[in-house]
Amino acid sequence: MAREAAFSVVVGGQNITTRLSPYLLSLSVTDKAGTTSDSCDISLDDKDGQIAMPKVGAEMKVKLGWKDTGTVEVFVGKVDDVRATGARGGGRTMRITAKGLDTNSKAKEKQNKHIDKADLKKAMTDAGKGAGITDIKVDDELAKITRDYWALDGESFISFGQRVAREVGGTFRIRGNKAVIAKKGSGKSPSGKDLPTITGAYGDNLHTYDIAPVMGRPRQKKVKARYYDRKEAKWKETEAEVEDEGAAATETKRHTVADEDEGKSRNRSDKADAETDKGGGSAEIEGDVRAMPEGKFVLTGARPGIDGTCRIEGVTHRYSKSSGFTTSLDLKLPVGPKSNGKKAASEKK
Repeated sequence: MAREAAFSVVVGGQNITTRLSPYLLSLSVTDKAGTTSDSCDISLDDKDGQIAMPKVGAEMKVKLGWKDTGTVEVFVGKVDDVRATGARGGGRTMRITAKGLDTNSKAKEKQNKHIDKADLKKAMTDAGKGAGITDIKVDDELAKITRDYWALDGESFISFGQRVAREVGGTFRIRGNKAVIAKKGSGKSPSGKDLPTITGAYGDNLHTYDIAPVMGRPRQKKVKARYYDRKEAKWKETEAEVEDEGAAATETKRHTVADEDEGKSRNRSDKADAETDKGGGSAEIEGDVRAMPEGKFVLTGARPGIDGTCRIEGVTHRYSKSSGFTTSLDLKLPVGPKSNGKKAASEKK
């Protein structure tokens, strides 16, 4: 017997699942590493034009799952946009979009401030105060990164968080009053807990896969950053070698960095990207609420050369009456660099 999918939607504190169910066309929740916020999209059949339109800014909570095992909360945010569409002689629909980030908050307000001689956790905390974000979580390793000068020069807290996360090899996101910087590719949450490992088995829960284990264009052999050494009064470079024996190109940062430490931090981030971006693809499985960006996905039974462990880059949960509950995964390969029996090359100055 086929499993029966289940969902629930709460808007403004009211559970509207029963009222919504007869009109629901589709429901999706998307969460991607490197994006500021997760999002939810609900499409309704508005043929009678009598569905109550939720207020922009109303809190929305969504749960997905299966009737035999129960539902799990996959989204918390606020209604961002409500749109009604229709045509003469055609149907009418209503689309409700919500974001994990409150788009009306001060997080998008530009700031002019600097934080001197501070680690990343303090810099994010001070910047967050100006945006009304008081709950800041930073990966333990990244939190220790210290710079003489952090600055928001006409930059919002959102832009600052995104930029800094890219520079240190992390991912940034905001949900409600909480901002998080997690270490990219670590497979762990900012608190240090292991993220769930999801399995896709051919002939079982795997619906489709589309994977290229190696792609030519994104591959690099080395990454470099250029900085000015004030003590020696000359330009210098710091570099890191990428674990990819088939690559030959060197990527040098377009813009200079402040000093050697920042250069090494950028190289670590670019090295990690190069090692995972050289392969990737997508897969769709039976709905699994445990799937999270930066977690692991193990593909089995597809074919030699494809089976293995990937890093989850993005997750989209979809629910509809026609297709049930599925989870689509954006994938990067591999989870970590392959050493081929050799030690990883040390970073060079």
